[in-house]
Amino acid sequence: MATTVYAALARYHQLGAEPRKCVKGDPKDTVPVPFHEPLENATHAVLQVQGPVSPGPKRFPVNVFNGSNGMTIPVTVRSTDTIGKMQQKVLKLRPVLGANLNLVYNGKPVQLCQTLSELQVKPGAMFITYQKCQGG
Repeated sequence: MATTVYAALARYHQLGAEPRKCVKGDPKDTVPVPFHEPLENATHAVLQVQGPVSPGPKRFPVNVFNGSNGMTIPVTVRSTDTIGKMQQKVLKLRPVLGANLNLVYNGKPVQLCQTLSELQVKPGAMFITYQKCQGG
């Protein structure tokens, strides 16, 4: 299977000489590998996963710190949960916080539609509540 190199111009080719062999050719001790005959002329193949790629979302604990009274509320969530769903769980545990519960994660306010996996929330993460000041 070595690549055969012929001289580009006839004047450089010596009469009766063997064609030159490429230096980067196949080694002499190679063993041919058998192939599946239907794939002889195939240009691509498809791999199929036999098992699950990744396990489903796991439950893990996060904490919500209420800055008004210094109380920490542990909540169990999934990575696919949204912030809105997590807020509902917090309000079930502590309805005193009210319907206007605003949360901060990593120093940034979070939106109700963001998922915990988008925010890359890890087990034991801390969310902090804050109050918006209304005024002009």
